[in-house]
Amino acid sequence: MSFLSDLALNQNEIEVVCGALEEWCAETRTTLDSDDGRDAATVILGLYKTGHATKGSILEAMRRVAGVCA
Repeated sequence: MSFLSDLALNQNEIEVVCGALEEWCAETRTTLDSDDGRDAATVILGLYKTGHATKGSILEAMRRVAGVCA
């Protein structure tokens, strides 16, 4: 499989990842167009690609990674 195909997401996957990112940024009062927002996007995409297939699962993992209790 090529590098680009590993990065490709379908519409549903994009909605899951973007939804998680938007909610994370709102929870942490982070703007997406900031260093922290871009870092969060990278981590969220990595979490998705490693098996966290729902917005809830991604956010739960982000909270564990960040040490935030929800």
